[in-house]
Amino acid sequence: MKKTYYFFNSGTLQRKDNTIKFTPVEEDGNGHERDGKPRYLPVENIAEFYVFGALNANSALYNFLGRNDIAVHFFDY
Repeated sequence: MKKTYYFFNSGTLQRKDNTIKFTPVEEDGNGHERDGKPRYLPVENIAEFYVFGALNANSALYNFLGRNDIAVHFFDY
């Protein structure tokens, strides 16, 4: 069964082979950013993404998501 994923944290979304890799960006107490622990999401299990934070991605990723019928919804609040 496919899942809906919600991204509330900022980070980077990229294609890694035929898997989607999300790497959150974490901020320390001094205002410096560093990459958090990446999470790998199998494409076969993704229905759609809801993005509420800042997301770094490229058009090749969106083409790949489109070919796999995965919708991406962006929200600005």
